[in-house]
Amino acid sequence: MSLYDKYRNRPTKGARSVDYDGATLIAKCGDIKVHHWARETADPDTWREPETAWHLEWKSHFHPDNTEKIITVDGIVHRMDARMFINKKRWAIEFQHSHINTEEIRERELGYRRMIWVFDCIGKDMPSWRVGGDIIRIWWKRPRTSVLWCNQPVLLDIGDAGVYHILSMPEYNNDYWYAKHCHKEEIVGTLTSGTFSQATKVLEKLITEGAA
Repeated sequence: MSLYDKYRNRPTKGARSVDYDGATLIAKCGDIKVHHWARETADPDTWREPETAWHLEWKSHFHPDNTEKIITVDGIVHRMDARMFINKKRWAIEFQHSHINTEEIRERELGYRRMIWVFDCIGKDMPSWRVGGDIIRIWWKRPRTSVLWCNQPVLLDIGDAGVYHILSMPEYNNDYWYAKHCHKEEIVGTLTSGTFSQATKVLEKLITEGAA
């Protein structure tokens, strides 16, 4: 699924178009999901995962010029979920819902060079405690262990409760995670504008100085 066709058009009911590689797209304009394009054939992008309503909702916040942009890495075409610019430098943003292995994490981080991960953690068993201000300690009972291999900033979408941006990760699976707790609209505002509010200053430090 995608929000835009090759010509950066949004879908309309009954429409057909083509994707970045010439594949046929069919508009899906129902009453529940965000309106989107569906491919008739599989996407050749090896970094692509099956898109969900969660992906589409996140991407819908971005300007058309900053979502689903094409990048070529080692001669292979990939499509960024979204991008932001900080001091005129591009940062890719990856919305990750399904499992991803450590090799795929390394490939994307090397390919994009500067990026931010947003993982879907809605409904996960993640009790937390405040340890000062908006800083929390998280006991992630069944963590996505591959996240421990991320060397770029990591955000965890926990649904209505907001977004955690990770400050430090445990050395072992049975240890605590530490994070800054933000409202989702604060994170969306930063990712879509490339500017930082008082609430996202800690994220700015992680981005400019390197991930935890």
